Amino acid sequence: MSAQMINTDYNIVEFPRESGCLDLDALTEIEPDVLLADSLSEQFGLETLPFDLIDRAEREARIRIAELDQTDPPSFHAQLRAMSEQAFATAIAACRRARLADNRAARLRANATTAAAKQSPNQYALDSIATQAETHAAIATLDALAESHRARGIDAAVSLKLIGVDHSFIFGLVEIF
Repeated sequence: MSAQMINTDYNIVEFPRESGCLDLDALTEIEPDVLLADSLSEQFGLETLPFDLIDRAEREARIRIAELDQTDPPSFHAQLRAMSEQAFATAIAACRRARLADNRAARLRANATTAAAKQSPNQYALDSIATQAETHAAIATLDALAESHRARGIDAAVSLKLIGVDHSFIFGLVEIF
């Protein structure tokens, strides 16, 4: 996690970037690894994420953007930036929830493993609780990845509109590059 450093006389105070910025850089720092998605889906019997989620979100955002009132450019640009920031805020919040759920599951699994090693009478209950927490963390991680992809698609549509690209691509922005 990168942090801004602010020197206040003799003290250095770190401010995590993710807490103050709602942009792609902040999202990239906190989002789960996309390579986990398929393995989590398979391991926990969950639905896999659509491969074109970013492109779908981009197309939906372009439709929403086309419906906005564009007669007042400063207001229109502010609405676009707010659309992108809201998507990033939602995605970053989902990523934080996923990270918390994953940390909780790891702690519970460690407790269950310790109980099993000691042959504690409550080892089976702790194992069951840890398994439930791991399932919850997997769901939260997939939700975070979905929100992350959605934010990326919305931001792509907003960014294109802000630089004046008005036409639709045959393929989504992600498919082009």
